[in-house]
Amino acid sequence: MWKWTLIGLTAVAVLTGCSNDLEINAPYKESPVVYGLLNRTDRLHWVRINKAYLGEDNAFIYAQIPDSNEYTAAQLQNAVVEELDGSTVVNTYTLEDSILNNRVDGTFYNPVHKIYYFRTTSDLPQDHDFRVRFTAKGQEVTATTAIVNDFVINPTDANPNGKIGLVSGNGNYIDFELNWNSGKDGRRYQVSYVVKYVEVRNGTDSTLKELAFPMGTRVTGGLNGNEALNATIDGQEFYRLLGETIPNDPTVQKRVFKGIDLVFWVASDEFHTYLQLADPVSGIVEERPDYTNVNGGFGLFGSRYFKSVNNKQLNTQDNSVQELCEGQYTQFLNFCVPNTGFSCN
Repeated sequence: MWKWTLIGLTAVAVLTGCSNDLEINAPYKESPVVYGLLNRTDRLHWVRINKAYLGEDNAFIYAQIPDSNEYTAAQLQNAVVEELDGSTVVNTYTLEDSILNNRVDGTFYNPVHKIYYFRTTSDLPQDHDFRVRFTAKGQEVTATTAIVNDFVINPTDANPNGKIGLVSGNGNYIDFELNWNSGKDGRRYQVSYVVKYVEVRNGTDSTLKELAFPMGTRVTGGLNGNEALNATIDGQEFYRLLGETIPNDPTVQKRVFKGIDLVFWVASDEFHTYLQLADPVSGIVEERPDYTNVNGGFGLFGSRYFKSVNNKQLNTQDNSVQELCEGQYTQFLNFCVPNTGFSCN
């Protein structure tokens, strides 16, 4: 009997000793956060360094305090970007801070915010890695990225004088295929085309208009480069999208076609992984792991590369130009194409 009495007294003590308060947050804690994307052809390179924070008080109150989001000069020390040849540091760039005042009103402290930068006088070497390094309140933080290399576009496609055919000679819609070989350390190729034209009102040319449409995303099987890749412009979709996107404005006397730019944005392996995890969930499992390649903190330090072929013209040897000016989807838009049978005189 005494055994059951002891158990009952113990249960009462445990139950009456429990608190009804649920501690959701831990005591205030902060972590370094780094975001930077290097482009080999830039001369001015930006790196964002902030704090992530967690505390017992209202997070929205913390967000309005600059010290909750940004490090002071005394707290953030020895901030550099190092150029690496293998494991050897061959160049060191000091990260300078700058105050920008274009942050819009919102949850976080505004209108100013701090960002860090370094300058170069030439392209970043394609065969070297770059490492950001700093000490935040005594904690060392590092992150390393390779630099996305240049890549080769099929010579015919890269030639601005090469024409884009979207309608065959017998009047059927056809696709235009863009071909290229991947560059070293380029994992993800996001390709689009940009249609450029000038609207004319009252006999006067207005500002150049540009409409961008995606051609797709291609992911390489490796990072060594020279992998054959392609993307297409669907002929019928090209004209249909123009007809649906450009408003039928009766004040526009004509639209002077200026050409098509083929545009590539290339992401490094780290950047691709980050983008992949940020894509909308399409399956049953909705949880996504948090991605970071920052040691001692969180965030992303990667590289990207931009390349374009500008002012490609529609093929004048088939019906591609006629379809733009008189076709079922775009005839009401009053397009004209200089130096063709549908000129803009």
